[in-house]
Amino acid sequence: MNLEGNGLHVVKLLGEGTFGRVFLAETANDRHRVCVKQIVMRDPSTELKMIREEVYIISQLKHPRIIKFLQSFVQGEVVNIIMEYAPGGTMRTIIDNHIKKPLTHNELQAYFCDMLSGLEYLHIRHVIHRDLKPENLLLDKNNRIKIADFGIALIHSSHAKKMDALGTPYYLAPEILRGYQCDFKADVWSLGCILYEMCSGLGPFSFADTMRELRAMVLHSNSTFYHCKKLEVYYGKMWSTLCERMLTYDRMQRISLPDIVKFHPSITLYFYNLYFDYSY
Repeated sequence: MNLEGNGLHVVKLLGEGTFGRVFLAETANDRHRVCVKQIVMRDPSTELKMIREEVYIISQLKHPRIIKFLQSFVQGEVVNIIMEYAPGGTMRTIIDNHIKKPLTHNELQAYFCDMLSGLEYLHIRHVIHRDLKPENLLLDKNNRIKIADFGIALIHSSHAKKMDALGTPYYLAPEILRGYQCDFKADVWSLGCILYEMCSGLGPFSFADTMRELRAMVLHSNSTFYHCKKLEVYYGKMWSTLCERMLTYDRMQRISLPDIVKFHPSITLYFYNLYFDYSY
């Protein structure tokens, strides 16, 4: 990949997936480190519109718990999206280390409230992320969460039609698996899966070996109750009950994000203290 003509020097590859690769790069003038998401378009006539929507959404976001957009440019059939670099890795690494080093109650609360803060900002601006998962929760140099990857995010509309089941299967809400209209409660379900995983080290549906098994587990309305109760062993009734409320099959009964904020005084107090710590 040649980015020298755009004032960037590639340092190393950070990761790659179905749609492209992510690089760590440095600016030529002051060696400031940035992240470059490179998307290779196989069919520009159809893919460019979706990529432009992603760029538009992230370019409008400005919040300390959201990864910062810097610029974008096209090279032939390759779109480059330049964002701030978060050097602390992802929540996936922290979860994978759970057996050796479980999160303390204070760490769990801090990470969770960071996620809430970023997600609240998105939802106030009518953005549904649709792909919340540990890999998309980055950690900055201060060990604070940054929500990233808005590749399938959308602007919520009351006129939205039924959606394709896009996203990562193990974090998809039941209504998305059924192809129903997507709303903010879908992100709450995904966050519930992440909270469960942070508490136990395993996802609530991690034992499903196939998509058919996973679908059956998610769509069984009582399947999460037993699993969430087990979290009491790790972090107490507050977190297990909250997780259960977030992983409620019926989205009309599922707890909303504002109700999560006021679910328990310790969460409410910590969350609102974050408002005095904003740094843009």
